[in-house]
Amino acid sequence: MSSHFQNALQQIQNAASLSGVKDTVIQALSIPMRTISVSIPLLRDNGKMQYFQGYRVQYNNARGPFKGGLRFHPDVDDDEVRALALWMTIKTAVVDIPFGGSKGGITLDPNELSERELERLSRGFVQALYRFIGPDQDIPAPDVNTNPQI
Repeated sequence: MSSHFQNALQQIQNAASLSGVKDTVIQALSIPMRTISVSIPLLRDNGKMQYFQGYRVQYNNARGPFKGGLRFHPDVDDDEVRALALWMTIKTAVVDIPFGGSKGGITLDPNELSERELERLSRGFVQALYRFIGPDQDIPAPDVNTNPQI
């Protein structure tokens, strides 16, 4: 079974062969610049500690700071986030905006957390990534099951 990322790469290669994109460009788009995986501790409202897996893939910043959404979903994994970061890189280039592509997420069902727990988890994720995000580096945005507050 092929992965989300392998499918995305294959689609990019197919499109490149039809449009005459150079192999060096495809090679540059085949590997993300940085993949970050973090374990985020969350003190639940009931006093128990639970750990959540978070990801941020900073795919390519050749056109400007990374930019991409942050999703909270039970199916989030590094493969999905890598594929979505690749697509964000392509999307920003196609619409000609001065950003690169990134994507992030945390593996969880946000409906199982209280509003206060979601805030603490979001803050924990930012604390784990603060060296790698910001307006001149990487601009996270809302995505699946997240909002501007998160």
